[in-house]
Amino acid sequence: MDNSKQLADTASIDIAVIGMACRFPGADDVESFWRNVRDGVESIRFFTDEELLARGVSAETLADPHYVKASAEISNADGFDAAFFGYTPREAAETDPQHRLFLEVAWQALEDAGYDASRYAQQIGVYAGCGVNTYLMLNLLTSGRMADKQDISALQGLMNGNNKDSMTTTVAYKLNLRGPGITVQTACSTSLAAVHVACRGLLNYETDVALAGGSWVNLLHDKGYYYQPGAILSPDGHCRAFDAQAAGTVIGSGAGIVVLKRLADALADGDTIHAVIKGSAVNNDGSAKAGYTAPSIEGQAEVILAAQAIAGVSADTISYIETHGTGTTIGDPIEIAALTQAFRETTGRRGFCAIGSVKTNVGHLDAAAGVAGLIKTVLSLKHRAVPPSLHFEQPNPQIDFDNSPFYVNTRCKDWPSGLLPRRAGVSSFGIGGTNVHVIVEEAPAVKPSVSSRDWQLLTISARSSAALEQAVTNLQRHLAAHPQLALADVAYTLQLGRKHFAHRAVALCRDHDDAVSLLHSRDSARFLLRESVDGRHAITFMFPGQGAQYAGMAQDLYRQEPVFRAEIDRCLRLLQYDLHALLLPQNDQERSVAAIRLEQTEVTQPALFVIEYALARLWMAWGVQPAAMIGHSIGEYVAACLAGVFTLEDALGLVAMRGALLQQMEPGAMLAVSLSESDLAPHLIEGCDLAAINGPELCVVSGSVAVIDTIEKNLNEQGVFCRRLQVSHAFHSTMTDALVPVFVERVAKLKLNPPAIRFFSNVSGDWITPQQATDAQYWGRHLRATVRFNDSLQQLLNQPDMILLEVGPGETLTRLAQRHPLVQPQQLIVPSLPHPSQIQSAQLHFYRTLGKLWLHGVDIGWADFHAQESRRRVSLSTYPFERRSYWIEADQQVSHPAAASNRQSQYGTKHVHSIQDWLYVPSWERAAAGAEKVPALKQDDRYLIFDNEDAISVALVTALIRQGVHPVVVTAGEAFQQTADTEYTINPDRPDDFVHLLNKLDDASIRGWQIFHLWSVSGAECVQSLKEGISRNFYSVLNLVKALEVAQSAIPSGKKIAINLITNGLADVTGSETLYPLKSLLIGPCKVIPQEYANLGCRIIDIESQHAAGDMPMRLSQRLIAETQMGSGDALVAYRGPYRWILNYQPADRFAMVKKRIKQEGVYFITGGLGGIGLTLARHLAQNYRARIVLLGRTGLPDRATWQDGLPDGMNEALRQKLSAIQQLEAIGAKILVLQADVADAAQLQAAAATARTHFGRIDGVIHTAGEVSSGLMTTKTDETIARVFAPKVQGMQALQTVFRDEALDFMVLCSSLATIAGGLSKIDYCAANAYLDASVQVAYREGRYPVISINWDSWREVGMAAGMDMPEGIGIAPGEGAELFELIVNGPDIPQIIVSTSDLSERLRQSPHDLLTQPLGLSIPAKTKNNRFPRPALQTPFNPPANDLEIKIAEIWQGLLGIDTAGIDDNLFELGGDSLLGVQLLARVRANFAVDLHPADFFRSPTIAGLAALVETRLLDEIECS
Repeated sequence: MDNSKQLADTASIDIAVIGMACRFPGADDVESFWRNVRDGVESIRFFTDEELLARGVSAETLADPHYVKASAEISNADGFDAAFFGYTPREAAETDPQHRLFLEVAWQALEDAGYDASRYAQQIGVYAGCGVNTYLMLNLLTSGRMADKQDISALQGLMNGNNKDSMTTTVAYKLNLRGPGITVQTACSTSLAAVHVACRGLLNYETDVALAGGSWVNLLHDKGYYYQPGAILSPDGHCRAFDAQAAGTVIGSGAGIVVLKRLADALADGDTIHAVIKGSAVNNDGSAKAGYTAPSIEGQAEVILAAQAIAGVSADTISYIETHGTGTTIGDPIEIAALTQAFRETTGRRGFCAIGSVKTNVGHLDAAAGVAGLIKTVLSLKHRAVPPSLHFEQPNPQIDFDNSPFYVNTRCKDWPSGLLPRRAGVSSFGIGGTNVHVIVEEAPAVKPSVSSRDWQLLTISARSSAALEQAVTNLQRHLAAHPQLALADVAYTLQLGRKHFAHRAVALCRDHDDAVSLLHSRDSARFLLRESVDGRHAITFMFPGQGAQYAGMAQDLYRQEPVFRAEIDRCLRLLQYDLHALLLPQNDQERSVAAIRLEQTEVTQPALFVIEYALARLWMAWGVQPAAMIGHSIGEYVAACLAGVFTLEDALGLVAMRGALLQQMEPGAMLAVSLSESDLAPHLIEGCDLAAINGPELCVVSGSVAVIDTIEKNLNEQGVFCRRLQVSHAFHSTMTDALVPVFVERVAKLKLNPPAIRFFSNVSGDWITPQQATDAQYWGRHLRATVRFNDSLQQLLNQPDMILLEVGPGETLTRLAQRHPLVQPQQLIVPSLPHPSQIQSAQLHFYRTLGKLWLHGVDIGWADFHAQESRRRVSLSTYPFERRSYWIEADQQVSHPAAASNRQSQYGTKHVHSIQDWLYVPSWERAAAGAEKVPALKQDDRYLIFDNEDAISVALVTALIRQGVHPVVVTAGEAFQQTADTEYTINPDRPDDFVHLLNKLDDASIRGWQIFHLWSVSGAECVQSLKEGISRNFYSVLNLVKALEVAQSAIPSGKKIAINLITNGLADVTGSETLYPLKSLLIGPCKVIPQEYANLGCRIIDIESQHAAGDMPMRLSQRLIAETQMGSGDALVAYRGPYRWILNYQPADRFAMVKKRIKQEGVYFITGGLGGIGLTLARHLAQNYRARIVLLGRTGLPDRATWQDGLPDGMNEALRQKLSAIQQLEAIGAKILVLQADVADAAQLQAAAATARTHFGRIDGVIHTAGEVSSGLMTTKTDETIARVFAPKVQGMQALQTVFRDEALDFMVLCSSLATIAGGLSKIDYCAANAYLDASVQVAYREGRYPVISINWDSWREVGMAAGMDMPEGIGIAPGEGAELFELIVNGPDIPQIIVSTSDLSERLRQSPHDLLTQPLGLSIPAKTKNNRFPRPALQTPFNPPANDLEIKIAEIWQGLLGIDTAGIDDNLFELGGDSLLGVQLLARVRANFAVDLHPADFFRSPTIAGLAALVETRLLDEIECS
């Protein structure tokens, strides 16, 4: 039937149900709920005596005949995904489970509707209520959580999570909903009353979308209940609505939400409409009834009539009523009498309207009861079926069904259609008399969706890899179960209706069946996965030059993409040159003709320009905006045009003229040569020019055919690889000289503009300047000069976060970049279109590139992607929350997060592991000393002494000579110099000097060397500058190790070099030493060198500060030599007097509050305050102490006026998170001052502190959380990266000491790292920088101005440098735990250094450096069995199988460790999802299998099976030669 006219008339006043979500007894989602009600499933749980005894019910109670062993409970009521919603474990455990349940269901409901609240520009409101907080009464109050009535902040925080009024506003806050947040409380009718209020809010335009529903968690009856005759509870656990045996109901738990929208808007926006609310009404019985809890016929009848009148429908058009239906002897007859009275106003028909009650399925859900009935009814309309009402056999004798319009429906039956849409009524009546009735109608018919693309891109994401895996599985099952869903709508909903998280997957599918199959098979060609997106990346567009073209190079895109088609047509109109047949050949004959024509330069260059320009415009239309551009030869014109240097019309004219001029040249040739520019220079002859430098060892020469023939012959004779290019002319050579003036004259007539987007110049190889871009002579030089593409590429590859996107046909520039030695494995370099050999899959290739960009964090404008289509949002599987148990038992403390079970954990005693057990303190212990008599040294041992030209250095050299050993002695100077046979001078700051030194020693081979580094020993009056301190105590060791790596061929396999770092004033053993904190930088090299280099050992030996008197130097030198012979493995040793000391770490005594240093309304200055840890501590201080917070950060924030009233769309996500965090802090009443300053700059810090004092009057405490992430093995470290890591810790600490030296602080806390104790791959600088913090507090502790505490934090979960990391359960510190530890430490005893380790620290440190790497701090990756491996991930690299036994064995090691079923020999470890840590684990297994020592740095240069096999083969051959 056609209801279009009626629909148009009422669409503005009808309300559409566009989304639903629920958790009811026996059903965790809407589909499960529908199956249960459709199939007549009763979801009441009946317990055995054994189950109830385990839950704590006494045997005496079980024997009571009135005790009913039944409950209508939901699964995992104790479970919650706290991290997902930003709750600390403590907050989660202290929050009403009704709130937690409602929050998760709210997220699911919005997803079901197809909306991501963070990207929806309109208002979303939330209207809801919950039941009595039984968790607060039974658990929290009895656990003593509210014992401290004076701690108002703690009470406020606790009450916010347990107050009925805060449930809806919490949802609004957590989901960033900016519409009304209204709490509705009408007892049992709460959730349907909330629906009514939400409908009014929509019709009044107070909101554009509304969430409406309710939540109830009943802990009073979770072990069963006592039956009381005449009361509401059932005597047998069954609800028998309207039956003669009806005697009550079961009180259950659950939550349900519907998402509502004005029908007209829902139709316009393409929403899925499940049903339509035609009208609703609410009233109260007043006092005209037997009592407060009694129902009223008049009140119920009136509300039903009012709802029908508002809906404009008569009773005889309604064919189903979802009743309140509690199954009570009084309530049921009154309800049917009221319904009959209302219906008889407009109809005299009998027995035509079915009735039912969902309470017979799930019990009475209190505040969620009404929405449960509404969801059931909406589903019935949607599926056109009336489900059965259970347990009805004989009607209640007080109900006259025969003379009423109603009958109880007892079986599932089809809901027949009629002249009018199917309609139903839903009733919900609350104790106290608030009655609600809603009229619901089936959804209007909509036109089926039509797809416009051959391929669809399904985007799936989650907060963790486990959740992502589950999300993919859930989506696959959902699509398999719903074959009617249009795949284009599925893609649209995933792209626009889901929040995009860091762990991502994309699937490229042709149709629905293909999607179901692909999500199951995970074919790597079309299913791409990325474990963690590390933030947004800038993009560089790369435009290829002549030679990339091929016939039909963008034909599919022209057909499929309207933006691309429009830009092509626009260019061809402006060009006034018909290239349609060349660009878009329709058959093989036209394709052959096009291929020939495209070899002609006058055609090729404009054709390339048109394709590249249109492609760029397509990418930009989808939100992929270039931060930079680079073009190769003619490609630079596309870059210049997009940058605004040329108008499109002028650019097309220039390109056409350029092509025509070049076509007129004499024939020539070009030759690609595999040599560097300098190596090629001697081979150039007269008439030959260097046309292009495309790579470090790839150049192109250009000239006449005869000249190129000659060069090619010469190079071939010398064994140099070269290849003739398929061109007809000698571009970028002297043969173009005559064309340049003509071309310059044409350019000079045009208006040229400075570039609005920066791009590289082919002429200089550097960024083009405005002067160059607007100079006609430049474009003349561009025609003639060498294309210095490699120079530009090197700059781009020095920015590994930059994405390189080739915008043009083919993969020429992509391959040049991917093969460059500077390329980092993690850098994304992708082509838009495939190689000509893969033209048949061009469309798939293009969309796969789009998917890869999204996988790497590029914000795609999905709305623009679908701008030319009419798409619909559809219901899909929702987010798979990773729930854990957060539950406080009566008389118990908060439990540690554990896997959420079916709340059985609630009834048993939980083991509570105290965070006090994580605390350790450093402790020096006397140990056995080595023999003072120097043992006989081996004759083939070699000693290398970095001589400090002091008494101890002289004594050490003398002692060795007396043993018959003549060491190589190196002193520090200005430049490298050999002063004697075994004596050298080098500059410690020059890495090359160390390389020269070791090259001099190669002849002797560096076997079993003992290296003594004494440059860190200082005299009593030593005063080092910061630069000198870093040089002596860090760079001199780092440069040495880098040189050793260069000289590794001189180190026989299996031989180790020992590096002994001798210092004084580093270790605080006795408390009386003069300490030099800069010397602690040596701890970085000491800890990390043995972890990154299997053949290098390292230890620190700290000697007496006063070591030059009498025979002390000789005695110490003997001890130093003896120490090297002990093989103790102690990384840090100190000698004091006759005693040898070693550093251990002891569990700290139980901390108790010594002094409450954190005070109410204190002022706290937090450096790195906008980082994860800084914000976590700020939140803790604000919530618990009403603290006033100064957040110091290096980068400024935008003007508050731009974000005060809401964060604008398109904002950088990192900035958005910071601003959101500030808003959250202010929302809980915190006073926040955000300041911009570099903590490493004392002047900036001083100014910031002064501003803080002016604003707040004082500063009570300083918390130094600023820090920089360290990455890269030490061989790849640059001065810039090291300086960046050092700045906040070293210079930052010095600045803090200067600025706050005379401040009367209550405390200063330094956030150091466990890395200073345990080391860590790639952390040499990070470890050293944090060790400086630890050393600085030892000095401050002695000065005693105020407590200065260094906390060596273990990894934090979810925030700080671990944000986005998928850390295994039990590893790391949750934000809430970190905040509790912080408070415990600050208010505890005055101890300068506290180590926090979530696992046994002694066990960690007992492992060897190799063990620490293969199982780093418990984060090992288990090898999977062959039967439990995953498919090879989707890679750009073609699969190339192992070809020999060695490669096969190494491949099996890779597959076992990575857990994949196959690996190609060219697959890059990092592209397979590995990292440097996994690489070291691989090497450990290779070492065990082949008995060869390999350097990680060697492997990481070529992290492939082929590269590793070559290394192993080389080492094995070395072993054979040496044996």
